[in-house]
Amino acid sequence: MERVRVWPRSYPTNLIDKDWGNRKLLHRKDSENFLRLVHDMKLRDDDVWIVTLPKCGTTWMQELLWLLLNNCDFEGALAKDQELRTPFLEFGYSVFQDLNRSFGPIEELKSPRLIKSHLPLALLPSKLWEGNNKVVYVSRSPLDSYVSRYYHGVSFGSNYGKTLHQYFDEWLASDDFPTEFIEHAHEFYQLRNEPWVFYTSFEMMKKDLRGVINDVSRFLNKPINDQQMEKLLKHLSFSEMKKNPTTNHLWELAQVQHENAGKEVHPFVRRGDVNGYKDELKPEQIKKANVRIQEVLAKNGVTMDELLLLNDP
Repeated sequence: MERVRVWPRSYPTNLIDKDWGNRKLLHRKDSENFLRLVHDMKLRDDDVWIVTLPKCGTTWMQELLWLLLNNCDFEGALAKDQELRTPFLEFGYSVFQDLNRSFGPIEELKSPRLIKSHLPLALLPSKLWEGNNKVVYVSRSPLDSYVSRYYHGVSFGSNYGKTLHQYFDEWLASDDFPTEFIEHAHEFYQLRNEPWVFYTSFEMMKKDLRGVINDVSRFLNKPINDQQMEKLLKHLSFSEMKKNPTTNHLWELAQVQHENAGKEVHPFVRRGDVNGYKDELKPEQIKKANVRIQEVLAKNGVTMDELLLLNDP
């Protein structure tokens, strides 16, 4: 998929004071109409958005959010694919170049809607910038994310026949590694104290899932009792998520039209480890990537520990 630089109709200057004109935003070629419709998208007062970069714990957090918004309806969660319960905004246009397949499923949802997106802050609906809707953001170590993206791409066809090391070397050769990743997370990190933003990380969820569940339930004003907490902890455990067909994106995989889709399938919930990249990437790849990452972090005035909340108690 060819990506090009895009310019939104306006920027969230009310939220972050920065040189937005130099913020490089990328999206698939010929997506002007799609991005315009997203920018002007009408929202409902009780819409909740989950925003992440790919393979950063999105599915894990989505499942938690949907359950909290639906009174811990575990039977309902197991009866319907997650992609149908909580649509991915960009999916229909990305796969089919069909605007209705992106916006239609969202418009048809009953309230409260839970909407997923990987778009950066400046490409999200401008109505979100007003702070009247809840937004949950999940960050993750970029190296773990890129490794997980590789296996996802193999299953969906785009990385079929390519090794992990070949894939990662292509990213290392890109001018946009890792700027795009870090700026996406850093912009939401800067909003973490806003009452309408809940910012966390994959690493925090692994460290203290119970604590994150409690924090999210308070953020959404959806209190839970002890019995519901124990059920949530079990339902959201790695072993349960891995064997749950509704959270392994089987519906999504069936929609993909790539000629190599499904030829080699890796579980969507694959390892779920922190720092798993260390035994999958070559040492020289990790070293080179970390140099680039530190340069971009310094330019943005933030550390990786801060973005991943590793300094939080």
